[in-house]
Amino acid sequence: MTTARAGKVVVLGSINLDLLITAPRLPCAGETVSGTNLTRQLGGKGANQAVGAARAGAHCILLGAVGADEDGAQMVAALADHGVDVSRVRTTSSPTGCALVATSPQDNQIIHIAGANADVDATVAEIDLGPDDVCLAQMETPVPATAALFQRARATAACTILNAAPASTAARQLLPLCDLLIVNESELTLLTGAEGVPMLDNAGLLSSKTMLGLEHGQTLLVTLGANGVAIVAAGGVQRIAGWPTAVVDTTGAGDCFCGYLAAGLARGDCMEHAAAEANMAASIAVQSLGAAASIPDRIAVLHGRDAAIAHAS
Repeated sequence: MTTARAGKVVVLGSINLDLLITAPRLPCAGETVSGTNLTRQLGGKGANQAVGAARAGAHCILLGAVGADEDGAQMVAALADHGVDVSRVRTTSSPTGCALVATSPQDNQIIHIAGANADVDATVAEIDLGPDDVCLAQMETPVPATAALFQRARATAACTILNAAPASTAARQLLPLCDLLIVNESELTLLTGAEGVPMLDNAGLLSSKTMLGLEHGQTLLVTLGANGVAIVAAGGVQRIAGWPTAVVDTTGAGDCFCGYLAAGLARGDCMEHAAAEANMAASIAVQSLGAAASIPDRIAVLHGRDAAIAHAS
């Protein structure tokens, strides 16, 4: 179900230069593996999610920071090329953030240097928001900045989404301020502290929501990779199946999902519809190398959804 809305998506998050190395498999500790390719790409969870929202058709404003260097200028230009509003991206004296991403068809490993991302502060909250808008943040920029933005959003009845990634217990500070919490299985385990406890059946998911202190009006969404997503709300647990796909690179799939979901909610889609479309977008993204570069536009997503439905019938 979709209602008539025209909200914007405001993404607070990191902007990185990604150095992407591909290999047949990832090395074990102390092992050297020969790679097959090295590329320089736009990255950072904030940047990737902003691209996802923009590619989904939303007016998306990115709040973040880059260095006064060539890498920063290139990343901002790449964001603008993807349709992201970069008017609120600051330039600081720190170097642009950087991530070394090693990826194989099975998995990826990432080492991240925050750089200018650590300079983002509470002034990001000085932005006009309204009840149709959606604010989306992750854990690669300082918590006080996210708290300030979410408090501003709450005061204006805008929707707040926290993607608690990378996994960090610091995310617990932000839970009272989020309308929707998005986590994967490992992030859920860290935040609940329930290591070794079955969490992914319906009873476990409902218990997890309680353990996190999420209230009646807050929603927990757990991404399950190929198994789709589980939405845990006041009415119980709703599961949305994944779409079968040939995986090339999982880097940025979660970011693609979050950006598309935020765009859907800003457009007025119900949670189920927005999550299903975001799921399809992520399933397309994993078929190509890279993070932001692999995010499909909405036309491709709708075509993929229709083709999958036709095939299933």
